[in-house]
Amino acid sequence: MKPLLLAALAALISQQALAFGETGRWSRGWGQGVSEYMVRDAKGNQLYIACNNDGQTPAIMTLTVGGKEYGYGSNQDFVLIIDGKAPLAPSDAGSNAGGDNFRLAWDGIRKAKTLVAKTVDGKVIPLPLTGAAKTLPSSKSKTYSCVTW
Repeated sequence: MKPLLLAALAALISQQALAFGETGRWSRGWGQGVSEYMVRDAKGNQLYIACNNDGQTPAIMTLTVGGKEYGYGSNQDFVLIIDGKAPLAPSDAGSNAGGDNFRLAWDGIRKAKTLVAKTVDGKVIPLPLTGAAKTLPSSKSKTYSCVTW
């Protein structure tokens, strides 16, 4: 009985690990018409980007810190600080300012040496950049599908 239970638990954990990508590396996926990009640190904090491939729905970014979600769909936002430059609020690309910030963040993350997220309640989270340039397509490429205003 114990070996069967352990095997089921191991299978569940490995499926969750595949669904969320490798810790410390950017990953991407696609499902239900949405291109998804994500990075997760060793503490389980993650930055998630969703780009709907319908050509109409604006892209979103969410940040999860200690199980609490920030950004689009949340009542609390976050900013990204890329290479120590001025903070960008990229969580909702459905406005002129949000769309500008989203595009700047996307292109910045691809080239960045450092990426830090800061929440409105003061949490500061350094995020991994390993694989970002390869995982996030250039905003000028045909595979880039993120709609912004």
